[in-house]
Amino acid sequence: MRTLRAQRIVAGAVALFAVVVAGVGWLYLLRDVGALAAGPRVPEALPLQRLAHADAQPLVRLLAAWLPAGLVAGAVLRALGAVERGPRVVIAGAFTVVVLHVTGALLDSITAGVSMGRHLADQPGRPATWVPALLVAAGAALIPAAPRAQAVPLAGAPVARRLDTGEAAAP
Repeated sequence: MRTLRAQRIVAGAVALFAVVVAGVGWLYLLRDVGALAAGPRVPEALPLQRLAHADAQPLVRLLAAWLPAGLVAGAVLRALGAVERGPRVVIAGAFTVVVLHVTGALLDSITAGVSMGRHLADQPGRPATWVPALLVAAGAALIPAAPRAQAVPLAGAPVARRLDTGEAAAP
């Protein structure tokens, strides 16, 4: 039982990491084709473009990249056993924040030529870290809760009794 749970956690982490990578990839792709250049610009949305002063991206472009990523994250988490909407939203959003904080600090340290630790404290103040996480959480929230499994009596098992009357429940 613990092995299955551990496997689900690892599978979920790998899948969510892939979702974050895909979100970033879609954002770069949309930028490269010049699509959806509407709305206010979110600074530092593409940290590798900071030195070229092309890091800010329009909000509509972020919506188009990160909301579908959230839908995939929600579907994956539901398939892995996170049936309720609330936990899926929190897990998807929190995982995205952590990955974007760490990778943002790493990329900042590469472009600035200083240690990563100095840049970790800068990440929480950046909208480009929070906007994608909120969009992923919103996408995960759009996936409906999984239906509860209904108990089916097994052949040869005693028939369940209704609590209010004590009589046998219909199969």
